[in-house]
Amino acid sequence: MILERRVIVFPRADFLDAMRRYGERIGKHLPDTAPDMLGFDPAQDIALTIRFPAVFVGGSPKDFVFSRDDVGQALTIYCREHRVPLPKDATKQIEKFKDGAALTMQIGGGGLHVLIVDDQEVMRTIIKRLLTKANPSQISEASDGVKALEMLRSGEVDPDVIICDLHMDNMDGIEFLRTLRAEKGNVNSRKPVLILTSDKSDQAHEITRQVGASKVLTKPISADDLIKQINLVRGHFETAR
Repeated sequence: MILERRVIVFPRADFLDAMRRYGERIGKHLPDTAPDMLGFDPAQDIALTIRFPAVFVGGSPKDFVFSRDDVGQALTIYCREHRVPLPKDATKQIEKFKDGAALTMQIGGGGLHVLIVDDQEVMRTIIKRLLTKANPSQISEASDGVKALEMLRSGEVDPDVIICDLHMDNMDGIEFLRTLRAEKGNVNSRKPVLILTSDKSDQAHEITRQVGASKVLTKPISADDLIKQINLVRGHFETAR
């Protein structure tokens, strides 16, 4: 049970200000002009891309990219600089909020819900065993992409993260991802999806990322590594620096 949940919202202007200040700290000096594009998806390794127009005729636009951890650090530092109190013993997470960002802090257990999509029952059992260390509150299962989509569309499940195989009968992981990401009316369409596969092909991994995978992981994987990746794609970050 979550004992307390706090959310600090950063509208677009404040979000950009926080990233400019953080950029100066790490040697990325963002222009003071308005950007052409701000792409923010906390579920991805490269969570934020800010594109500025060319500074001279015939030049190329300039992209500044930041990791999930970078964004988390930037928002945390911004809060401290503006004397916004942050709870010490809390799980911190970044989220997208309209055209800006939000910093969410949870004090107490969050109750992790995982949806496992794999056509092999033995593999689903292995993943469930790996997840026991995270003490999830709920684990749901689907035998292929079609069943998973039905569960996500109907509201039968509302997972925090989806772990999906790449090669499956009936509907594979790529088609599942492509369909899920395209369903704008599905409240689960932007949920983080970890692809867990024994396929080590770089081309297959790249295609999977392009259609919307938050991360592509290869089997076998340890419990610690799987749980770490789940926390990362959920937007959790460390504040050690």
